[in-house]
Amino acid sequence: MSNEADTLELTLAAATPGEEANAGEREGRRIDFLQLGFWGCLLLSIAAASISLAWPNASGATGSILLITMASGGLVFLLWTVRGAGRYIGLFPEKGAAARVANASAPRFPWIEALDEAVLVTDPGGAPVAANTAYSDLTRLALIAGTAESGPVTVDRLFGANPGLAAPVYRLSKSAKAGTQRREVLPPLALGPEQVPAQFEVSVSPLPRGRVLWRIRRIAGQIEATGAADLKSLYVEDAPMGFFAAKPDGTITYANSWLRELLGLPETAKNIRTDDIMRPEFVKMLARDRKSGAPGRADIQLRARDGVEIPVQAITSWTGRGADAAGRTIVLASPQVLNGGEERFALQAASRPPRPDGDPMFDDAPFGAVRLDGDRVDSAVILDANRALMEVTGGRATPGTRFADLFISEEGEETLATLLVDAIDKPVALKTAGDEARHVNVFVTLNNTGRPSVAYIIDITEQRQLETRLAHGEKMRSIGQLAGVVAHDFNNVLQGIIFNYEELMTRHPVGDPSYEYLQSIHEFSSRARELVRMLLAYARAQTFKREIFNVTDFLSEFSILLRQVLDERVELEVKHGRDVPWIKADKNQLETAIINLATNARDAMIAHRNGGKLSIRTARSTGKEAHALGFNYVEDGEYLLIEVEDNGTGMPRDLLDKIFQPFFTTKEQGSGTGLGLATVYGIIKQSGGYVCPVSSMGKGTTFYIYLPALAAEEIPEPSDIAENAKPVIRPMDMSGRGRILLVEDEDGVRSIAATHLRQRGYEVEEACDGEEALDILTDMPGSFDLIISDVVMPGMDGPTLIREAKDKLGHARVIFISGYAERDLAQQLDDDRAVSFLPKPFTVRQLSERIKQELAGIGGKEAA
Repeated sequence: MSNEADTLELTLAAATPGEEANAGEREGRRIDFLQLGFWGCLLLSIAAASISLAWPNASGATGSILLITMASGGLVFLLWTVRGAGRYIGLFPEKGAAARVANASAPRFPWIEALDEAVLVTDPGGAPVAANTAYSDLTRLALIAGTAESGPVTVDRLFGANPGLAAPVYRLSKSAKAGTQRREVLPPLALGPEQVPAQFEVSVSPLPRGRVLWRIRRIAGQIEATGAADLKSLYVEDAPMGFFAAKPDGTITYANSWLRELLGLPETAKNIRTDDIMRPEFVKMLARDRKSGAPGRADIQLRARDGVEIPVQAITSWTGRGADAAGRTIVLASPQVLNGGEERFALQAASRPPRPDGDPMFDDAPFGAVRLDGDRVDSAVILDANRALMEVTGGRATPGTRFADLFISEEGEETLATLLVDAIDKPVALKTAGDEARHVNVFVTLNNTGRPSVAYIIDITEQRQLETRLAHGEKMRSIGQLAGVVAHDFNNVLQGIIFNYEELMTRHPVGDPSYEYLQSIHEFSSRARELVRMLLAYARAQTFKREIFNVTDFLSEFSILLRQVLDERVELEVKHGRDVPWIKADKNQLETAIINLATNARDAMIAHRNGGKLSIRTARSTGKEAHALGFNYVEDGEYLLIEVEDNGTGMPRDLLDKIFQPFFTTKEQGSGTGLGLATVYGIIKQSGGYVCPVSSMGKGTTFYIYLPALAAEEIPEPSDIAENAKPVIRPMDMSGRGRILLVEDEDGVRSIAATHLRQRGYEVEEACDGEEALDILTDMPGSFDLIISDVVMPGMDGPTLIREAKDKLGHARVIFISGYAERDLAQQLDDDRAVSFLPKPFTVRQLSERIKQELAGIGGKEAA
């Protein structure tokens, strides 16, 4: 009967005295049909019994018994229909008993369902009496494992899994037993299987008959107590650093436990202002970036409750404007305090062991972090690891695993143990174990007892790859410089061979016994000339004649020649993309690069598969698309992409990193020079592009060539292209007149060239270096029609000579000769003088043609 009585007591307790009187009058005017029925059945039974006793012959022996039985059965049925009302009404039932019986099936305390928060009603001892649906939902969310009880659970059971909530729940329970009201804001906690952060406000209030009303309200979104903008920031309460939120007027709306303990503030402290914990000048420093919203850092001093000022670093950020602005400040121990070993901070750090129940600053850190347990680093086991470390180690950093098992060392276990010990308080480079080993920096910290506590693992794989690529680039550049120097010196030797060959050919014409040997010398010199050209291409020092053209038209014409170069067992496919950009490059050099790639692919496919398919595709591309393919070294911009793909056997990774090195070849000994791909690399790099190889064993190899695309305004008109395409008229008569100064440091080359020019009618003066040439020009200023000078010479080089002697040259034209690529020599001269360039090695005829053109006034830079 206690349930119904509780309901009536709460109902009466909620009513006023006037309402109680009116309710009594209404109850008095109502007819209680239950009582009427009961007394009617009783009177009928008495009447039937009296008739049967007074006149037994009127009803017979069985009639009296039947009447009495019917009346008694009706009474029993009536009592049964009201579910045992007889237990309550007795012989003389009171008014309202039937109503209480009818309400027995109704919910207990139905009014609590109307509240929009979780509500629990308990007895004085804290045992649950009733709870609303919101409380049941909260119970299911907080107690993931579920409960065996059919009814609601107590509040301390609800939050029992969070030790930090024990103190406020105890204070609430104490107030509930004392019959007083109390309100507590609980520390943040994580709910449900997804560990969603939340915070609650709990209040207790007394009810009649010793009952207690517990109200649990969830603090959402804009949290008044913490000033936090999102739920994740609730974890700052237990963060190992200080944090407080303040309003523009200086009112502190929240300070976390670290800061409260540092300043000696109680948990219930209210109405604290920023000028209460720091001097006014520091308050201004924190508010200086309020308008910009940018985080501001300042070295300030906080004033503790005992008056001691503590130097700290404060990082403040502001959101919102005007009175709605909110400032959030992170407080860090300043370097001078850390270096000085401030006792207050030391005690503060020692009193905060790592949180075992998860922390976003640990779990969501962008680098690996792990909590350790053990006496030594090399034998410590993992207590907890964050998500970043699980990704770096491929899921191997599980609790209970030995920390040293996450890494490998080629020198063995002892070396690994030594490296882990060295990682205490300084980063040490290691490599993770597993199939996908990654390079990491490991940093281990100790707790106040000298045991390994926390380790940080930073993934530096991309940095190592970048360092490897830079080292490889430096290596390739050094090899290229060496190749260029060798090619330049060999060019001078080859120039002398060619001049001597031509001189001997004039003395030993066709039919002479020596003619065949001279032709053999010519063939060998041609092969040597091609070899030098490839070395210069790799060194990016060859002479380029750049022109603007459309690659679609270029490849359509070039594919005819390419099919003749390839074997009939190799199928050639050329596909052109849409909107292919124009480029500026040397057509001949680009042809050389593609032929080298095609012949390498042909040899590989025939050697391993007796044939195959070679595909050449063009398309417009960008640097971002190249990055998506893994070519992060390609700079951003617009590019023409040429793909050269074969379906050969492919190459392993270790060979793919070496293919561009000169004289490296995968062919059999004597089958190649090893300069084919090195030449491709040099040509593409000198054109300002990139060549990126991709190979898979058993599938083939693809070379991605990225060449810078021209903007629309850089593409010339068709009439200009036709004008530039006009052929240069070559003179037939090689003889001429004029005075020439020949400057060449190679005596053999200079002597033979001067002899040939004198034979053709020119007057030649010779100089072995720039200084001698300058003396000649000083003695005979303005007396030369043409200056032929080597570019690179010991001492004074060619451009310096012309620049120093520009007042003594008169109207003389200049031809530079060199084994290196043509540079922008005209800009180096700081003069508007016409300059021409002739690359070594050259023949006497080529030199004579160029001199003829220059002296006739049709040369210049365009003739180069």
